[in-house]
Amino acid sequence: MAKRRKHGKVEARQVLARIRFKPGVLVLIALLTFIGCFAIYLISASAQEDYWEREIASTLEDESTNKSGDKTKRRGNVTNPVPSSERAEDSRMGEVAFIGDVSALVGYYKTNSAMVFTDAVTGMAESRMRSIARSLRGTAPKAVYLWYQCPADLEAASDSLESLVDNITEQMPDVPVYILSATPASDAAQNQKTDTWNAALFAMADKLGLHYIDVSTTLKANDGTLTAAYAEDEQTFYTTIGDQILTHIAD
Repeated sequence: MAKRRKHGKVEARQVLARIRFKPGVLVLIALLTFIGCFAIYLISASAQEDYWEREIASTLEDESTNKSGDKTKRRGNVTNPVPSSERAEDSRMGEVAFIGDVSALVGYYKTNSAMVFTDAVTGMAESRMRSIARSLRGTAPKAVYLWYQCPADLEAASDSLESLVDNITEQMPDVPVYILSATPASDAAQNQKTDTWNAALFAMADKLGLHYIDVSTTLKANDGTLTAAYAEDEQTFYTTIGDQILTHIAD
């Protein structure tokens, strides 16, 4: 070994050792660390009987919260039932969309056939809902009006209607959606069921941030059933409903 003098002393020249790591060694260390941590995680999870159930439930809850948050962003606060407003021109009926039991109603007004859908709500396929929503997005209506009379199965119809609303608002988040109340029935027993349906529609409108128009009260007799004059005169019946639409605008 080479030696050198310094201040009269002989020092051994120290050769520094050089440590070299190959890239493959670093990758191997990282991989082994990951495998070790993962193994510890699995052992810990397996020791808890309900661990995976709690993890799955937590994930579903987070997804549901995120979806609800997105819907809330799309739908603003509303005042229901929609209060009276200045009457709009009849031309508005041709600038908005109608979905539901509207075949007779649109016959008394100049509407856009591309924005009128008479599909029954109960049993409507999800694919059909998406199709309607996409078609409406292409025609760009000023508003969408949903009108369904009292169904046989209130719960199924309510679920289907809410799905339809979700599809519409997903495609057109900025277009206001109105729900019209069902009209009163002449039969007292059926009318009681109609009132239950209208209450469900009102609650849905509040929950989803939709506009609810009460067309029912104007048509009621003192006992709550349909006034005989409206039952006997179809034109007066539907033009009265049309007037309610044109005098209750919130957008």
